[in-house]
Amino acid sequence: MRNPFLIGEKVYLRPVEPTDAPILAACNNDPAVRVSFFTHTPTNIYQQTRHAETLYTPGADYIPLVICPIEDSTGRGIGITAFHRVDLVSHAAVYSIRICDKAQWGKGYGSEVTELMLHYAFDILNLHRVQLHVWTENERGIRAYEKAGFVREGLLREAMMHNGKYCDFYVMGILEHEWRARRAEKQKAQETNA
Repeated sequence: MRNPFLIGEKVYLRPVEPTDAPILAACNNDPAVRVSFFTHTPTNIYQQTRHAETLYTPGADYIPLVICPIEDSTGRGIGITAFHRVDLVSHAAVYSIRICDKAQWGKGYGSEVTELMLHYAFDILNLHRVQLHVWTENERGIRAYEKAGFVREGLLREAMMHNGKYCDFYVMGILEHEWRARRAEKQKAQETNA
């Protein structure tokens, strides 16, 4: 593992380095990935290298981490996850995840990354709430978020224009006490089955 920050069973999360610029660019440029993020402006490796050099300044409200499979000893990233608009006064943040290596889709990495990030949010950052916005047609993403305990809280009607039509987004959120209750329930089930 290369400079791990959070470690799971299948993946670990590490800080972004300038050498991660190709994965950052892919997360923004790949049509299959950006379709659910509605990004519209291309980026290049030079721009992403410069961007990576500006991350992690004191007081920053954006905390990105590179997703790396543990089985890959090179430390090569397959995507990026982040907290945006981290507010340590209100104890809240907005969550995102992008796995841009399509060969890594369907392996359960997204679910594990989400669990690691919720642990980071509630146990380390002492947040109370994590929320996200997800396109209502992103069924795979919605299922993954609900599996992690996120609840649909509302609908942003016609929130963005995409491919010539206005699109709706769900607002989904999870609160600290909900996450802790789910974690305790899972642990109890594991102990019962052991």
